[in-house]
Amino acid sequence: MNGEDHNRLSDAPSREDRLEHTIAQLESELADLQAVEAELRAMFLAMRDVVYVIDSDGRYLKVAPTADDLLYIVPNDLVGRTMHEVFPRAEADYYLAKVRETLMSRRVVTIEYSLHINGEECFFSGNLSAMSEDTVILVARDVSESKRSVLRERALQEEIIRTQEAALAELSTPLVPITDDIVAMPLIGQLDERRMDRVMSALLDGVGAKGTRFAILDITGVPVVDATVARSLVGVARAVQLLGARVILTGIRGEVARTLAQMDTELGGIVTRSTLKDGISFAMGPKARAR
Repeated sequence: MNGEDHNRLSDAPSREDRLEHTIAQLESELADLQAVEAELRAMFLAMRDVVYVIDSDGRYLKVAPTADDLLYIVPNDLVGRTMHEVFPRAEADYYLAKVRETLMSRRVVTIEYSLHINGEECFFSGNLSAMSEDTVILVARDVSESKRSVLRERALQEEIIRTQEAALAELSTPLVPITDDIVAMPLIGQLDERRMDRVMSALLDGVGAKGTRFAILDITGVPVVDATVARSLVGVARAVQLLGARVILTGIRGEVARTLAQMDTELGGIVTRSTLKDGISFAMGPKARAR
């Protein structure tokens, strides 16, 4: 070996040098990976979304370390179990159908659901996306506050509607005092079963509370009185009579008279008059008072 070859060999890195260089590279890469891991862990800890990896059988494969307080079951008890082992059948069927829809369509599928966590109903909105041929990732966000706000608003609107309906019902069945022992209820518009129930309730309540002797039911403003309506009116009148009040049916037109005449039912002491004025005159007259 000449001197030149000896110099080249002495200049080449030794095995130990190469090993040290490789170790240094690995340590640098490890430090980079640890930094990335720290960043990811910090990001996961800051996330308020729950993240699951699920296969086509609905089996939970992974649970990301995010929002532990929003998990239905702790990760160690969830991983490896199927949706049908975790949820009631109907719910599990719904969730699994969404998973399979995602795998079949290869597109993002939205899912909304609620879970009872720590004794409180929590609402979630999530997106499912395919990761492979038979796995999906579900990222779901807690939307409980906005959902509860919507539900509160809806409940408030429903209460307003109920209040308005009650006010309209009262307006549609007004009980007007004429004297201390005479009341009148002028009816206007179409009469159906629901409204006749309100008519009966209002009359019975008013007659029972006031000790009324005469209740005048005026149907001048009712455009159509068929056999069904006529029977309902007679039924209301008889119910009022059971409280000791006498019923006067006013606003009787020719076609209404014919309908009443054709009915297979007795009017049984119900007084009929053509106008409200005539009904009031009858109730205040000496003959009616003498009874």
